[in-house]
Amino acid sequence: MLPYLFISLLVIGQPQSAERQLLYAEDLFDQQAYPSAILEYKRFLFYHPGADLDDFVRYRLAQSYYYQDDRALARQMFREFTEIYPDSLLYRQAQLMLGKTYFDAEEYSTARSIFFQVINTAGDEWVTAQTQYLRSWCYLHGRDWLRAISEFRKVEQFQPDSPLSPISTQLANTTLANTPLPLKSPKQAQWMSTFLPGAGQIYAGKVRNGLISTAINAAFFYLLVDSIREERYVDAVGLYLVGARFYWGNRSNAKKWAIEHNRRLEADLIRQLKQQAENVEQMPSLPK
Repeated sequence: MLPYLFISLLVIGQPQSAERQLLYAEDLFDQQAYPSAILEYKRFLFYHPGADLDDFVRYRLAQSYYYQDDRALARQMFREFTEIYPDSLLYRQAQLMLGKTYFDAEEYSTARSIFFQVINTAGDEWVTAQTQYLRSWCYLHGRDWLRAISEFRKVEQFQPDSPLSPISTQLANTTLANTPLPLKSPKQAQWMSTFLPGAGQIYAGKVRNGLISTAINAAFFYLLVDSIREERYVDAVGLYLVGARFYWGNRSNAKKWAIEHNRRLEADLIRQLKQQAENVEQMPSLPK
């Protein structure tokens, strides 16, 4: 990448024909030399203001920032593009890329709204299929499994012959086969451990943790009753204060383990779906 940047710096200030300069910038872009491509696209805009390809160059410039992981600037430029060039043939692609900046940042609600606008605007079916596919993933990450299944099945309507169609059907089927997930109720876990310490942890899948909690709380309860029976009230107060911490901690842990159990199941399903998607070439990039 450094040689490309060095060559670009050498020719700065030396205007070239619009076609030649754009071809050079495109060559840098194709070779993923994005810093150098950015310089060349900026030079094109400076030396050839108002050119017929102005919208294309600005779109490529925003893409270059996106692919070199400057997502904040890329988002700003894609948003400006949609405001400046509402009639451009690249308008829907710019909207799609704008949505992807939110998608990558895990702001799925905003991304989903932008994707909805793209889908409901007439245009290239491949862009629509990509957008529909990513919109489906927004619902997956929002744990709205049924809506995700429905959205995945719509991909085939837009481009049935693309790689997106079979993988979307596969993802829909996998999601359907694995949902609803066997989730645990955090509130139920908490109340179970209220009446029988450790029961909520066992319910949440933490059997060892639950048995230890049961044993500790049972020991404190036995010692407390024994000290009261023998009229050792000072000991009883001390045991109550210490034992109460274990008891209330036992309730909190039961709720925490149930929540973690649910999150793990959801994360495992999404990880499984990502692995399926990554086995197919030319898929839109997924978030980390």
